[in-house]
Amino acid sequence: MSKRSWDAAAGAPGDCLPDLAGPDAGLPRVLERLEHAGHRDPSAAWDVFTRTWNWAAPLATALPVTADGAGPVAQAVPGGFSLSGRWRLPAGVRSDWVALPVPTEPWVERAAAGEGDRDLFVLPERTLPRVLPEGSGEPSHTPAFELTDVFVAAGLATHASGTALRAQDTVFFRTAVTAMALGAARRVTDALAGLPPDAGAGASPAAPTASAVELAAVLHDERTALAAALQGLPRSGGAVPSASEESAVTHLARVGPMVRHVVVAAYERALPSAGHHDGQALVRMVEDAAPILQCMRFAVETLPPLGKTNTRKA
Repeated sequence: MSKRSWDAAAGAPGDCLPDLAGPDAGLPRVLERLEHAGHRDPSAAWDVFTRTWNWAAPLATALPVTADGAGPVAQAVPGGFSLSGRWRLPAGVRSDWVALPVPTEPWVERAAAGEGDRDLFVLPERTLPRVLPEGSGEPSHTPAFELTDVFVAAGLATHASGTALRAQDTVFFRTAVTAMALGAARRVTDALAGLPPDAGAGASPAAPTASAVELAAVLHDERTALAAALQGLPRSGGAVPSASEESAVTHLARVGPMVRHVVVAAYERALPSAGHHDGQALVRMVEDAAPILQCMRFAVETLPPLGKTNTRKA
């Protein structure tokens, strides 16, 4: 599978991330590389990952409906995107989640302004409104629906131009986003350790450092255990998951809540220093990690079981 380098997508030659490890790499390597990338720069890691791979490709994808040259649009808002427009579902779609594409043209100016250019958004099918009534101009076999300012979290947006992941790449996807989340959480604990001694919420003057050491140890243990669970697994899953693959997915599901607990704990223990420069930096790191944590929850807790993902042709 072709892959883009972090250099090309991240920009600055002197501040680039290493090459991505994709579905063609062993899962322990995926964990190592993506954890390192998430630790170095969570925001850049997430941006390059979503530009490189279209992780929503295995989901059922709606078709945008245009009228008089207008079509669906997405606006960047705090924490994600506001989605408006009309789409139609493929006939006979049966999926818990639906990917909604947005034409890329409206994003050109905003992308130049640094506001991003995501053009594929994922929503639960159950949250979509009822199909438009007869007489809406849509063929009855392709029911249409309309959204108005519907919020989509940043972690549920990606780029349609990325290389499409397949249903059998589920374990890679789950491993990759969990690895980035582990790295981002480790970065947050590093920042917590650098707070002034009297900044923490605990009674001890060294509360931030002690808390950081404790939380970092939890991350280290889970990362080591996950690497062992991934050892020897095939690079791409089969139609029927093996017992070892199911065990790895179970382990990934356990790591997710732990990572979120570490980030939340670090954030709470840093709140007393929110007015301090280092405290503000930690808060920004948590914000940078938010899309990764959102997507990790989707990938690990919400996607269908291994081997049962709804697929479509890329």
